[in-house]
Formats: sequence, structure tokens, C-alpha cells
Amino acid sequence: MNYYNTEEIRTEEGVFVKHHNGYFTFQFSFDELIVFEEVNTTVLEKFDLHSKEYVGSTFEVTYKEIINDLDDEDFLTFRIMELKLI
Repeated sequence: MNYYNTEEIRTEEGVFVKHHNGYFTFQFSFDELIVFEEVNTTVLEKFDLHSKEYVGSTFEVTYKEIINDLDDEDFLTFRIMELKLI
């Protein structure tokens, strides 16, 4: 069985919903909630997403969708690469 890893970078407009247990949730214009497990440290230096200051704020979110094939199961991870406050 071959192992594979794919990465796709996307940019979407989204509203910051919450930070909970280390995860960051955004709602995008296509009405989908995406929970991000990882955030680039420079993003967190610029925007304190751990506080409630940005809840309800709209951002241009550039994120990486990472798919890993581990033991015949796909594992999907979302990582925020950049945020721009709109």
C-alpha cells in the first residue's frame, strides 16, 4: 500500500466563530464550519484568537488543507497560514 500526502492552499472569506480546546472555528460564505487544528504562529502574534476580541469578525483566511493516507484511512488537517481582517 502506498502512503500519500496532498496539500492544497485555499483562500476564503470567513467569520471567526470561536476558540475551544486548542481548535479555531470559522464559518465560511458557503455556510460550512471548518475547525482548524493548526495556526501559523505569526497569525497568532498578529491576532489574539484565544480571546473573544475577534469573535464575529470577518477575515480573508488563507489555509492549507492537508490529506494524509495513514493505514488505509485519510486523515484531514486544516492549518491557517494567514489572516487579513476585512
